[in-house]
Amino acid sequence: MATSAQIRTTAAENLGILAEGETLPSFEVGDLNQAITEVYNELRRMNLVTWASTDAIPDEFARSFAMMVAESRAVKYQVPTERYQRIKGEAMEATMRFRALQAKQKIIQTPIEYF
Repeated sequence: MATSAQIRTTAAENLGILAEGETLPSFEVGDLNQAITEVYNELRRMNLVTWASTDAIPDEFARSFAMMVAESRAVKYQVPTERYQRIKGEAMEATMRFRALQAKQKIIQTPIEYF
C-alpha cells in the first residue's frame, strides 16, 4: 500500500522537481497534495477507485495513480516535451487500467440470470 507521501514523491520525481536526497518545498507539497485530491475525486466520480480517500493506495495502482498526479501538474511545472510525453502516455495507460478494474468489478457484481 502506498501512502500519499509516497505518491507525492513519485509524482515529483517524474515531474523532475525532486532529485534524490532532496525534500520538496512546502508550496510544492501542498500543490501535489491538492493534485492527489483532484485525481482521486475524478476517479471516484467515474466510479474507478476501490479505496477511501484517506486510505493508502493499493500497490497495483500506486504508480498509475502517481503518473496521473504528475500529468495533472506537468504543464504547471513546465516539464520538457520528452518527459511530458512519457508522463502523458503512462497516465493514459493508468486510466485504462482503472477502467479495466471497473469493468472487472461490474462483471463480478452482476448477478447471473438463468433462463
